[in-house]
Amino acid sequence: MIDKFVQDEKLNEFDFPVSFTREHRAYIHDYVKNKSLKSRSHGKGNQRYLTIYKSNILSLIHDDASLELSDTSQKYIQQVLNKQGGFQKEIADSYANRKLFPSLTAYTLNLGSPNNCGKCVPPPTNASMAVLQERHRLPISPYRDTIMNCLNQNQVMIISGSTGSGKTTQIPQYILESSTLRGEPCQIICTQPRRLSAITVADRVSYERNESLGQTVGYQIRLESRLSPLTNLIFCTNGVLLRCLMGKNANSILNDLTHIIVDEVHERDQYSDFLLISLREKVLQHTKIKIILMSATIESNTFSRYFNNAPLIEIPGRLFPIESFFLEDILYRVDSYNSKINDVRRQYKGTPDFARALGAQQQLHRLPSDVASTANMDDETILLMNDILELCWIENSPDDFNHFFYLVEDENNPINFQHTETKMTALMIAAAKGYVNVVKRLLDMGADPSVKGKHNFTALDWSVSINGYNGCSQLLEMASQQSQALAAASSSSCSSSALLAQQQMQSPPKHLAKILLDVYQSTTNDDKIDHRLIFDVISYICAQLGPGGILVFLPGYDDILEQYELLSGSRALANGSFRIYMLHSNMQTNDQNAVFKSVPHGTRKIILSTNIAETSITIDDVVFVIDSGKVKQKHYDSVTSTTSLTATWISQACATQRSGRAGRTKPGMCFRLFSRQRFEAMDKFTLPEILRVPLTEICLQTSIIASHTSILNFLSKAIQPPSTMSIKQSIKLLQKLGALDDDENLTELGLILADLPVDARLGKILLYGIFLKCLDPVLTIVSALSVNDPFVLPTNAADKDRAAKSKRDMAEDSYSDCLCLLRAFQKWNDVRPSTKERQFCNRFFLNSGTMDTIGSLRTKILGHLRSIGLVKSYGAGNIQDLNQYSDSWAVVKACLVAGLYPNVCRVDKENATIKTRIDKKISPHPSSVIRDKSLKKNKESILSLPSEWIVFEEKTRAGIHCLIKCNTVVTPATVAMFCGPLFLNEEESLIPWKELDECNSDNDEHDMSDKSKLIVDDWINFAVDSDFGTSVFHFRHKLSALFLKFISNPRSYQPNANDQYLLNTVARLLEEEDRHLGFAGHNNIGQKPRPVIQTHQNAAASNGFNFSFGRSSITEEVANISTTTANAGNNNNNRKSEAKQRFFVVHAASVEAVQQAADSQDGWNWQPKLTKLLRKSPNLNMTLFFHISQSKCFYGAGRLTMVANRAHLNLFARSTVSFEALSTFEKSYLRGRVLEEYLDGEELSPQSGRELMEFFKK
Repeated sequence: MIDKFVQDEKLNEFDFPVSFTREHRAYIHDYVKNKSLKSRSHGKGNQRYLTIYKSNILSLIHDDASLELSDTSQKYIQQVLNKQGGFQKEIADSYANRKLFPSLTAYTLNLGSPNNCGKCVPPPTNASMAVLQERHRLPISPYRDTIMNCLNQNQVMIISGSTGSGKTTQIPQYILESSTLRGEPCQIICTQPRRLSAITVADRVSYERNESLGQTVGYQIRLESRLSPLTNLIFCTNGVLLRCLMGKNANSILNDLTHIIVDEVHERDQYSDFLLISLREKVLQHTKIKIILMSATIESNTFSRYFNNAPLIEIPGRLFPIESFFLEDILYRVDSYNSKINDVRRQYKGTPDFARALGAQQQLHRLPSDVASTANMDDETILLMNDILELCWIENSPDDFNHFFYLVEDENNPINFQHTETKMTALMIAAAKGYVNVVKRLLDMGADPSVKGKHNFTALDWSVSINGYNGCSQLLEMASQQSQALAAASSSSCSSSALLAQQQMQSPPKHLAKILLDVYQSTTNDDKIDHRLIFDVISYICAQLGPGGILVFLPGYDDILEQYELLSGSRALANGSFRIYMLHSNMQTNDQNAVFKSVPHGTRKIILSTNIAETSITIDDVVFVIDSGKVKQKHYDSVTSTTSLTATWISQACATQRSGRAGRTKPGMCFRLFSRQRFEAMDKFTLPEILRVPLTEICLQTSIIASHTSILNFLSKAIQPPSTMSIKQSIKLLQKLGALDDDENLTELGLILADLPVDARLGKILLYGIFLKCLDPVLTIVSALSVNDPFVLPTNAADKDRAAKSKRDMAEDSYSDCLCLLRAFQKWNDVRPSTKERQFCNRFFLNSGTMDTIGSLRTKILGHLRSIGLVKSYGAGNIQDLNQYSDSWAVVKACLVAGLYPNVCRVDKENATIKTRIDKKISPHPSSVIRDKSLKKNKESILSLPSEWIVFEEKTRAGIHCLIKCNTVVTPATVAMFCGPLFLNEEESLIPWKELDECNSDNDEHDMSDKSKLIVDDWINFAVDSDFGTSVFHFRHKLSALFLKFISNPRSYQPNANDQYLLNTVARLLEEEDRHLGFAGHNNIGQKPRPVIQTHQNAAASNGFNFSFGRSSITEEVANISTTTANAGNNNNNRKSEAKQRFFVVHAASVEAVQQAADSQDGWNWQPKLTKLLRKSPNLNMTLFFHISQSKCFYGAGRLTMVANRAHLNLFARSTVSFEALSTFEKSYLRGRVLEEYLDGEELSPQSGRELMEFFKK
């Protein structure tokens, strides 16, 4: 009720009925504090009622802010105005009337290249007989004709298939093979929710076709692709396809496509939901395009209804039985680090209940030849069991089995009890009724599928005879096979440790389970992952259970790193042979393949993964799953504009998907680190991401894709539309950023922000970093703000003080958390890669995994900026040019202010509080360095700040307290020049004080006749001297006009002399204001990060995510990884000849010099190291590409050979290839680098070299 009130913009107050008690009203008073609402009770006695109100009034500060610049700063401003003249009003008018679409030719989105592959008839598959047989055994194979017939008759179809059905790899191949038979061209795009799944599925499909990846089958993700002009099937992420739907050329892209397949739609991330809107609204207009949505068996009918009841085909999975154990089961039987849990177990073993429980467990796991005995059951219990079984047979409700479950679980009666007359068991009845969930639960409890009743009918016989071969039959058949295997093992006197372990892993009695859970929860933090317990479970599996891989689901990379360090440092696991892998979305592509390869016999694979392994990818040799039950999710409150990224409990559907990872090739086991009660309380399905995250990026993309309709109308067509308030709040933010105009039309700034791989606010910081020429530090800060806080909060008091001190030391009295992030990265970058890295992170309380992520993301963002032309390879706009002012912390802060606006707050000195536009009281987060811990009171800390203005990255809520994080204190001049819209109306924004109605202001007691008010927005304003206020206004607008000039054509923008003079003046003014207010100076702000460049020889062996312990030595392991990774990617290809071919970049003074070297009879005399290398390996195939100095091109390609102990150059290509023509090549193959950066004699990877050769053959 309260949430509906909050979302309804028409309501400002709401009355609760008088029937509410005092306790009810007290609860609501407390509850609405977290919703930024006000509440008040009225009336007396039984007529007393409660009203809640929305707080729509802007928070006001008693005194107006003052803008008083130093004399030097005023001189700087006046010098610019005297030299260049004042700002012309016509420029602001032209900006207001500027239309976006004429500028699209100057700046187009970087859409990628799926459309570059024209339509052609796919070649026949070259698959081996073994692969064809393997494909034929997949559950989807019998449905091939049904699927293709349905596809031919409908434009849209839904395919629902459970884990292991084969839908992801086979559906695209069916289409390819059908097109080949008919001789028809086809062009298929298949989207995946994640980069990793797009790559691995493409690799698998190309393997099954016995082709090299990048021929008929390829992939494209951001900054990486494997495509050719003949590619028919492209795997990509949802984001890549969305970008293809943006802009004016979307129709031409769609005209080339024949099929669009959207896989894993059930995950309901914001991009997949948004993509479905776009497909329904835009793609369905292209009637020749076939659309296939593929989902797990979750909410499939929802997608069918969304596309006008599109036909749905359900494919059964190939899943072996999976036994699931909950937290109470684990605590009951697994030896734990937790001494209190061990004490409870030790005490319980001496009680009679333990003997009865053990006997019940043995009874639950009888071998097939055993029959449940009623000898120990009294007559009353037998009659009761008979009555319940009769009720289950007569009534048609699976709920009736709850009585039976109670008698088995709580009263320890045999689960295989047979009705004394009909000889029916509960399993037989459930199978006959077709209750899949009941059958599964009975099997999990130990029901024996081989028990026979009258006419020798088993539960499977009942299921098939009444219902045919359905889901129950499939479960029972697999359970029967497992039961027979166990019986065979028992009859051959082979003691099965796995069977023994299963007997031991049964549920504890109900009262003991409660005690164990109560003790455990009182000794652990429910909000954190219990890494020690996971370690204990892994140890238990290794010691007690059979062979098989272990997949551990963890919320994020930080937890993965912590778990890895615990495992790798364990002596207990050192006796065995293990390989530990990490799996998450931030991994390099080359590092991802190793996790799918089989390990040697006797070696156990342990995989630490995020939810990326939940549905997107499959690892066949996983037998055991450990589910932490947590996933990291971002939640956004549109009313208070607060966000939180927390590890939350997963849904029941996710838990089922995770357990299903264990039953791919054999019966598996799933260990759930949450109780049965917790599982029952979980949401059935995950809340769609579009309902719980900020929608700024989605709104920005909507303004491009659906430019002829309102953003609100378009997003309201989602399967589950987000709230109107959430959409409008996001639109308002984009308007404040300047990405949308007042009519929700896209601006030029918005078009560029849509092309950046970060949040819109962080994207604007990046753009100002380029514009103000301080890119390196800005790039680092943006990368750090895009991930989790790398600073770790210790638990004990002593370490907390040390951590706070180390963070303050990094802040260097800057009053900025962002400088802490920059310094942490710079110091970390200095010590890596080395053994000192871990010591450094421990000393400064940094999470090494998060630091790795920041470094990786920084490289990717820089590579993207290069690929879209915002960072040039040479000349004006190259990396050196864009770092002219990178040593100025004041300039970097200006970029932060420009991008983080409207996240601005101000100190109310009279009340010693901090206020934002809507919050009357807000506090810095306890971890923020702007809180001076040496001062006892928070008020003293606030009043000690050198400026009253603070920008922040995020606002969070902890109970009734509102906190700001990633804060930076900035000068009033920075706020006045970089906050608010680009252009202000002078008549409305610069108003003489005497024209204002300021009767309530304390300033009336002072002479304000020579003052004016500079109004930046509806909350930020300054009192300023009238004459100087005009100068500030014009100076601000000259800077805005220059930024507009940059934004209008950023790829070709080159500042002239006047522009450079203005930028230089801005930098000096900002630095002067910092000094004037007493901010400390800082050195080496622009320190260039030390790159870690991997050559092709060690790239495979430097996999930082795969580790081996045990019998094999480190040297052997590295060699093994190198060999397997070198052979990965292109399946069934002969690489022996390619291993001897190497490629190098050589610098030459001129074209003539290259020609003379080739024609010389005296041999080659350049680059002695290459000659030495050739002498060492005379048979080496060495190819050279010549970069002509001071030019933007290669001239020629030649082969260096050894003749009569002399190196000779054979120049087999004498053509010129410009770097501009190689821009796509750089983006696809050089991982963020550009060719101009390659040193004289530097080696290219074999793949890059071979691709570069193709340009010289044209």
